[in-house]
Amino acid sequence: MKKLILLMSACIFISACLLGGCGKSRDDGAETPAILTSDWELVEYTVKGSTTKAEELDPEVRAIAPAFRCEDGTNCVVSNNGKDHPGTITKENDQYVIRFDDTDEIMNAQISGKTLTMVNGKGTVTFVFRTE
Repeated sequence: MKKLILLMSACIFISACLLGGCGKSRDDGAETPAILTSDWELVEYTVKGSTTKAEELDPEVRAIAPAFRCEDGTNCVVSNNGKDHPGTITKENDQYVIRFDDTDEIMNAQISGKTLTMVNGKGTVTFVFRTE
């Protein structure tokens, strides 16, 4: 009887240890990477080497500043100067490529942590977005 209780206690202890190890812990301080369908907020944009911080924009300019949204991970809208540019996203190597419906221009996008960086095909325009 004593052996049975000891054996059952050991089984319960081992089971508890195994179940406790199943949780996903990020005690290393690393951020869980964002996904394309996150709610993105503009941080800054750079055009031909001149960078503008979103926090410095007055409300009128902020309303037409660059924006990005993607609800399904494939179709997206990039807005700039108050105009929406719908596009399709594909994953190529370690980055995303956005091909627009209304132009031959593309944008390359990459997510690092909670930051989305988008660069046009010519490398002259960069948008940086952040999510929570």
